[in-house]
Amino acid sequence: MNRSKKGRVLKRFGIAIAITLGASVISVGTGHAASTPAPTRGGTLSIGITDYMVGFCPNDTNSNSALMPVKQIGETLFEQRADGVVVPFLASSASANADFTSWRITTRTGVTFSNGEKWNADALIINMKANRGVLSGGGSATADSTRVNPAASLFHGAKYGGLAPVAWANTKAVTKIDDVTVQFDLKRPNAGFKELLYGSGRSFMRAPAMFTPENNPGTKLTDIDYLCSKQMIGTGPFKMNVGDLSADKGTITLTKNETYWRKDAKGAKLPYLDKLVFTTTKDAATRVNGLKAGTTDMAWFTGNSESNAIIRAQKIKSIKTNLSNADFYPQLWFVENKAPFNKLSCRQAVSAAIDRNTYATKRSSGLMKPMTSIFGSTNAAYTTKNFITYDVTKAKAYLATCLTDLGATELAFGVPYDTAPEAQKNGAELKTQLAAVGIKMTVLPVETSSIITNTFASTATTGYQAIWFSVLEGPGNQFNSLFMASTSNGFYDMAADLYGSLSTLNVSRHTDKDFDTLWFGARALKAGAAQDAKYQEAIARWQEQAHSTSIIGVQFAVSTTDKIMGVCELKLISGGTARCVSNGGTSLAGVSKNK
Repeated sequence: MNRSKKGRVLKRFGIAIAITLGASVISVGTGHAASTPAPTRGGTLSIGITDYMVGFCPNDTNSNSALMPVKQIGETLFEQRADGVVVPFLASSASANADFTSWRITTRTGVTFSNGEKWNADALIINMKANRGVLSGGGSATADSTRVNPAASLFHGAKYGGLAPVAWANTKAVTKIDDVTVQFDLKRPNAGFKELLYGSGRSFMRAPAMFTPENNPGTKLTDIDYLCSKQMIGTGPFKMNVGDLSADKGTITLTKNETYWRKDAKGAKLPYLDKLVFTTTKDAATRVNGLKAGTTDMAWFTGNSESNAIIRAQKIKSIKTNLSNADFYPQLWFVENKAPFNKLSCRQAVSAAIDRNTYATKRSSGLMKPMTSIFGSTNAAYTTKNFITYDVTKAKAYLATCLTDLGATELAFGVPYDTAPEAQKNGAELKTQLAAVGIKMTVLPVETSSIITNTFASTATTGYQAIWFSVLEGPGNQFNSLFMASTSNGFYDMAADLYGSLSTLNVSRHTDKDFDTLWFGARALKAGAAQDAKYQEAIARWQEQAHSTSIIGVQFAVSTTDKIMGVCELKLISGGTARCVSNGGTSLAGVSKNK
């Protein structure tokens, strides 16, 4: 399947995920100048990434580094500081009632989209309608598939069987109070609603023009010419035009937004740079070579499979590297609505067979650390209770029970891994470890975009038996809720909450009511010791049932040549510094390039 077709498939299924949250930055490179020179204006920044773009609709998935270009165009209601606190950004304030079932958000004044449209309550309202999949005001998939309704159909994929609306399924109503104020009424209490609106740094606000029928012409759902497939219009420091994304979606060019609203510490206009050029290069070594040669100014890396490249970049004096905290928690998800992992004993067998210390050493040269819980220690839900650790004797005992439970002679299953060579090596290492106790695992080479599609395309099941997938992150848990909670225990009204689309987000397809009860109970509590304890109780239950298991905590890196200045230094409008490096890279609003 070519990448253009994959983009259409992803859009159809309305996937609005991106897979991990930003983390505070740790500067680990060498070659820093003794003093920081004044920013140089102008110039083009060449950035190497590893993922291909998909599109710019709320229900498009731009995986990992492909999210970085979008972050330069679009901005969010809230941002997260380096200390984990969520603060207003495009919002100027937020307030809730006593039981956290109603929230009022005030939009920041003096902000415009790059096309000149105002950012205000009306713009927020239409963004929320699009994100919730309710631009059409209701109806059925069958009726809408034949109706001439371009504006509604723009998010048809998200509305029926897709994922974009799921984050907002707890929303009862969104109401305009005045020109700058919007009220959100919720079905269940959510004390962490600001974090949900932050959306793991991906709930971008789009210009109203992106949603109009005239900009999305067509006669029915099957032939709409979606503007958001070709162009993103946001409030961010850079902008794009139709045609700035290459046909193979491997190169995207952005230019300065001359009307950008933020200024630097001295009151000067941002951004400093004139142009950004992102180029997809799958091989990490090639990205490092480009930095060393000076043909690339900046490059993105993942510790999940590119630790050796990160380490190499750190050793080169002309390269500066910013490394995130290990706030990203890839999981081996066991799909529980089919054999073999519908049996707890089979999940336990695999979990106990994984030597996490050896994996961390062999696959990351020790840069990434082995996990002792499905979450890292900075997450409020972190607990080691019931986490199944490496134990060959127990693994073999679990395996014997598993085979009896299955009525089978072997435990065999397949796991998809990205096609990049180092990702395939990750799969090979896990395969070897499991084979040592008699478990047969097949490594399936599949591009990340296809893994996402195959995982979330069906409301009933996934095409895989198990999935190595990174969607859990920290320190907060609003984003994590989307992938962990089931839809079978009464916490969602499947008819009212957007036509049954919610079941696609339960990656493991579990039906664990005890976990759901504990998890939603924690979400209703105000942040603090009581909420932490309830979250930890929920995770102890999850780990007891082995719905998933983790291996290493993952960090991401952004490396630059020594000509690039200002990475991670620009202060937030509400004070403090934003979380800098994530799977989505870093903000380039305050970055400059010396000549």
